[in-house]
Amino acid sequence: MYAQLALLLCVCLILWLFREDRRWRKASSHALLIPGIWIAILGSRPVSYWFGGGSGGREIEGNPINTFLFALLIAASVLVLLKRGFKWGQAFGNNKALFFIYLFFALSAFWSEAPLVSLKRLVKDFGCVLTALVLLTEANPAEAIRITFVRVSYLLFPLSLVLEKYFPMIGRGYTHAGEPMLIGLTTQKNTLGQVLFVFGLMLVWDLLEVRKMEPGRQRQRLERIRIGMLLLGGWLMIRCDSQTSIVCFVVGIFVLWLTGRLAHLPQRKPVLLGCIGAGLGLLVLDKTFHLSDMLVRALGRNPTLTGRTEIWRLVMEQNTDPLFGDGFYIFWDSEKGEAIIRALAQIQSAHNGYLEVYLDGGMIALLLLGVLLLAGGKRAIDRWYKEMPLGRMALIFWLLAILYNFSESNYFRLAPLWFAFLLLTIECPRRMWRASGPPQAVERMPRPPHRKGKSHADYQRR
Repeated sequence: MYAQLALLLCVCLILWLFREDRRWRKASSHALLIPGIWIAILGSRPVSYWFGGGSGGREIEGNPINTFLFALLIAASVLVLLKRGFKWGQAFGNNKALFFIYLFFALSAFWSEAPLVSLKRLVKDFGCVLTALVLLTEANPAEAIRITFVRVSYLLFPLSLVLEKYFPMIGRGYTHAGEPMLIGLTTQKNTLGQVLFVFGLMLVWDLLEVRKMEPGRQRQRLERIRIGMLLLGGWLMIRCDSQTSIVCFVVGIFVLWLTGRLAHLPQRKPVLLGCIGAGLGLLVLDKTFHLSDMLVRALGRNPTLTGRTEIWRLVMEQNTDPLFGDGFYIFWDSEKGEAIIRALAQIQSAHNGYLEVYLDGGMIALLLLGVLLLAGGKRAIDRWYKEMPLGRMALIFWLLAILYNFSESNYFRLAPLWFAFLLLTIECPRRMWRASGPPQAVERMPRPPHRKGKSHADYQRR
């Protein structure tokens, strides 16, 4: 009885949150439903689960409900882009690194043990690019991104709390060591942690936009909603005990603060490059002198990163082609992967994005990934320097993608962080598409107080 009442109250809260958001701002087009549904699935469980389609693994991946829904969303994204006159040739020219690595992974499927399975997984992952382009071709991409992520967080955060508290068969799980863990709407605590820090940073971004409004009751109410959601997300993040996600969220907040302070400096770009260089220098020192061992112990973990070093050792011992890899996302279905799964109690991930890319495509894929990260970093820094609306967030998620993949596998996997990375680093200038809705001014970041000129006011909702 109490469980059903709690779920009903949660649904009422979600509807109220949606109503308040819609009263403040309107979605620029109905096409936002496509990326909204997409990231809601990435941030929860496959749709077939809610229809009794199993709890995970190959049973869910091959379920026709999931296959049909992903195909429908991908086809809808393509139709929207065609309707908007999207110029595919220019998209390829402006994002060569991204398209070349996808092309290489498509070729890698042909030397994998299961070419059709590999290609299917690659097409699903490329759906992240297509749905991201739907957001980027909105009349106001920055506001469309905030609307989509914030409204999906209204679903994921409260429901995760209610499921954990009143529906433990769904909201709780157990680690491979038999320890209880909070999983909420997801399937694993690290996945929940990723959802919380990615959507949490988007909520912080939206909160900063709310604070640009004129003081009043509406602004106060909107601020309280976002602060409340952030407190809920923070509490869930602590409860699920995903240390990597906590570190990423803290780093994201720090970078957001730092880039805001650097914006006041006349030579802000060299200073930012110096900070990035210092960070890389610290990384080199850590690899040389193992400085992170003290931090790992302080976070309540052992220096082996909770068994990850054992996983990495076993994976590297397998006879994987060092140049071309075993084919995109197929290693864990091979005999080599099955042997590791049996030895490590059903663990089906290398827990390192760079190692996972090596398994998929060898050193060639790692080289292409490096080019992609360099291109994305240069683009993010340029956007921040030119005070473009996506600049600070692009810089944050570019850095967090690099950091997160040292202990988790996220590159080219259907997950919120990978989607956010693509969304904020893809080059999609206005000349590549016809904006939906009335023409709008190019949005820019607010200028520092000491400069002349008007501050950015992102209020197309009015």
